[in-house]
Amino acid sequence: MNKLAIFTVLAVPASAFASSSPISDIEAIPSVEVSVKKQTGFNGMVGLGAINRDVFPGVDDQETNPIPLINVNWNDIVYFEFNKLGGWLYKNEENNFRIGAVVQPRMGCDSDDCNPFFAGDDHEIDSYAVAGIRTKWRSGKFSIDGSLLGSTESDSGSEAVIVGKYTFIMNNNMTLTAQLKIEALSEDAVDYLYYGDTDFGSDLGLNFDSDSAINTSLGLIGTYTINPKWTAIAALTATSLGDAITDAPGVTEDTSTAIVLGAMYRF
Repeated sequence: MNKLAIFTVLAVPASAFASSSPISDIEAIPSVEVSVKKQTGFNGMVGLGAINRDVFPGVDDQETNPIPLINVNWNDIVYFEFNKLGGWLYKNEENNFRIGAVVQPRMGCDSDDCNPFFAGDDHEIDSYAVAGIRTKWRSGKFSIDGSLLGSTESDSGSEAVIVGKYTFIMNNNMTLTAQLKIEALSEDAVDYLYYGDTDFGSDLGLNFDSDSAINTSLGLIGTYTINPKWTAIAALTATSLGDAITDAPGVTEDTSTAIVLGAMYRF
């Protein structure tokens, strides 16, 4: 029987491709289920894709960038999953529940690449890392993936993410999965990413009043097996931004969308 592994197509920090989003590493694409026969040793998938999304979440301006797709693991314990590095510390006997540790980057931006409201005001967002606990649970075609993350940057807050998926088509050639994702950002995280932090706003004579925010995303992803080695991936997500984000200076839209196309090679 083939085991299932999670292949989460993430938008690689777009700053690596001269992009402008300071939170470009937040997951823009839903998780994708693909079958993996080999569960021991070093194995995984690598590929290349392209993503079209907002330059800055909530801004009516989009761009398309290439994204490398790298998802490898060792013995289904230690993994590098696109922009996540982690390890599973516990798996139950049925192998449908696991918990472990994870760390991933949050990329910063220069003053001209951040929220366009602050362009030219010498405001920068430093890169930092978030780390914490990650857990997964599966029952048939339904699964839940959750993370609770804290930041290495004192002013950038914390976040929690829970993702529910249901794969309603799964056969030897293709899969089609629907996803609901809820992302909670602390007040400090919203302030740091969207408001340029309160002190900076005060220096400009502006009255910023940030708060915690919850973003809700719906996604649809499909995979198609071209041959035993190659798999094509396509995904569409739409995110409803939290009130504290839509009220931020420079944010003009209540929603943010992303489209990704790519192909991955299995080894």
